[in-house]
Amino acid sequence: MPQPNPTESDERRLPESGLPKLHVIQLGTHPPHNSWPRILLVHGTMDRSTSFKKAARYLSDYEVVSYDRRGYGTSPFLESNGEPRKVSWQIHLADLAEIIHEKPTVVFGHSYGGTLTLLAAERRVENLLGIITFEPPLSWWQGWSRWSAHSLDPTDEIDSEWAKREARRFMIAQIGEEAWNRLPVKTKLARESEGVTMASEMSSMAHLFPVLDPSLISVPAIIARSENAPERHVKGTLYLAENIPNSRLEVVPDTNHGVHLRRPEKVGELISQLIAVC
Repeated sequence: MPQPNPTESDERRLPESGLPKLHVIQLGTHPPHNSWPRILLVHGTMDRSTSFKKAARYLSDYEVVSYDRRGYGTSPFLESNGEPRKVSWQIHLADLAEIIHEKPTVVFGHSYGGTLTLLAAERRVENLLGIITFEPPLSWWQGWSRWSAHSLDPTDEIDSEWAKREARRFMIAQIGEEAWNRLPVKTKLARESEGVTMASEMSSMAHLFPVLDPSLISVPAIIARSENAPERHVKGTLYLAENIPNSRLEVVPDTNHGVHLRRPEKVGELISQLIAVC
């Protein structure tokens, strides 16, 4: 069962973004047969809520929702002059907590969305019943940093042209150069414009303080990774599973980091398994 919110004196109390509420979209195509619990799918860096459409098809008995995290897709985050505004894990966590507060919810977090999900569980967000994470980055660990954005000081200004190049590099690493080259120019420009979001959220997570304490997570949890995951995810997921009291490790074969695209039925299966013990 979800636990009460931390007190105001708790150093891990939930942050407040003070920003307009984000739009939550329904991913299910039919009215849910069950009203409990709601399933919230949280995307990773340089992704979109719509990437979960395939996974939602395997959860037709439930209300399935998602949202574009602030700075991505339909949730632009801009300065008064129209330039991209830096975002942080604190802002993302406040957004996530606000959505979870609405009703009893099970959360599946992919990649960066998985780390935010862990933070929400650690801070015992009201109405959070259980969590599933897939290869969440623990980018404050020494040696984790892979992208140059991780080493940025969160208070530093971000050069927009450099950020565009970093975003392009990230996308090519994820989908391959051929797929990137096939994208329409408008799509490429939109993704490149999210470079400031990507760089700022990565740098803020790399400087996370206080560091996430998995032993404080009390809701049921499934910590998942791909069978051939990079060593950092193998070690990171094992660490989480060994230190979250009511958790288990799930190793998923025949997939890569994008499990919701490659094995969407497995996402549905994991969520169903978690609901059974909530």
